[in-house]
Order: sequence, then structure tokens, then C-alpha cells
Amino acid sequence: MVQLWKLVLLCGLLAGTSESLLDIRGNDVLRRLISGLERGLGTFDSTIEIIFQNLKTELESRCLNDVVEETQQTENSLEGLISRIFQVVNRLTGVRIRNVQVPDITFEATSENSADVSIPITADVTVSLPLLGEIVKLDLNVDLQTSVSIETDAETGDSRVVVGECPNNPESISLTVLHRRPGLLNDVVDFGVNLVRQLVSSVVQHELCPRIRELLESLDTECIKKLIGEPQVTTQQEI
Repeated sequence: MVQLWKLVLLCGLLAGTSESLLDIRGNDVLRRLISGLERGLGTFDSTIEIIFQNLKTELESRCLNDVVEETQQTENSLEGLISRIFQVVNRLTGVRIRNVQVPDITFEATSENSADVSIPITADVTVSLPLLGEIVKLDLNVDLQTSVSIETDAETGDSRVVVGECPNNPESISLTVLHRRPGLLNDVVDFGVNLVRQLVSSVVQHELCPRIRELLESLDTECIKKLIGEPQVTTQQEI
């Protein structure tokens, strides 16, 4: 038997009086996501932690070389981690984010001991609603940005790795509508787009940025120096 609230939602969508009903639906989805993020998405899927530890080990092993050469392995490992995270997000929210790609990871040296770090992420997103099914398909682009530097204690002479903030900037999340269900009101499509923006923003803030920070902080100063390379205005070093 179809639940009453689903029938009410469908009637509201057809009649154009669905704004408050969509708000209730969106708030419920985000509530479930935030609850999951507070617990830690790794508690829903232990593979997330396994992939993350393997990524750290892979980076550390590459840093044993005199020069950290360009390779797809790091990007592929990070893609696997992010894909697994979004699989858990799908289980919690019903929003499907797949075909995750990390084109490159760049360290742009700003001085001898510091660099800006950029991690672009692309993916395909599908938003569905009860009874209606898929309402919109989106192209997602996220640009994670942070910085890393090596600071030396003036008294002890000891050096340490310092990772900057990973700002959760809404402008860093780009969404493009690839397909929308015919006949839907613009308000419904806008609901789907805004829901994904809030969802991705929460995942970036509570899951992706903390893991990038932990990953960089796990590397020693010599490894970070190799990743930073020489400060050049027009050259970026990829890992």
C-alpha cells in the first residue's frame, strides 16, 4: 500500500503546491546524512578505512624515492576512496553519486617550504523522489583546496608539517543539469539541485577535508618538500 505522505507529495508536485513538502523531504534527507557524518561514514563501511590506509601507505612509499614522479596511482586510490564514501551517502540519502574522477592533484609552490594544494573532483549525480523516480541528473565538479607548509621551531630547530584550512566554499561546487524529467515544475528541479549542493557541501566539510588533512599530516617533512618542489609561477607539480 502506498504511504499517504507519498500520495500527498505526488499531488502537491502535480498541483504546484509542493514547496513545503519538498522542504520537509529535503530536511529529512540532510538530517540522515548529518547523523551519519557525525558517526563517521567509516562505521557504515569498513572498506573506507582500508582504502584510506592503503592510500597513506602508497604515498609514503613513493616518498622514499629521490623525486616524487607523476603517477595515476594516487589519483586512482583517491577516486576509490571518494567513490566508497559516496556509496555510503547514497545508502543514507538516496542521492546517487557515481563515476567519480580525480583528474589530477597539484602542489603549486608558493615558496621554498609551502604550496597550495588543489584536488578537483568530478562525478555524475542522480536525484530521485518517491513515486516520481529520477527527477534530475547532474554533472558535479568540486575543487578541494588547501595549503601545506613546513614550519621550523625557532628554539628547538625541529620542523613540522602544517596543513592550512580546507574552506567549504559554495562557489567550489559546480552543478550542471544534464537531464530533467519532462513535465516537472522548475521548483522541483531546483529542489534537486539545491539538495545536492547542501549534501556535497556537508560531505566536503565533515568527511573529505578532514581526510585530506590527515593524509597530508601523516607525511614527513622530507616528503612534503619533494611534493612542493621548486617555487615557480607557471609550473605545477602533480602527484
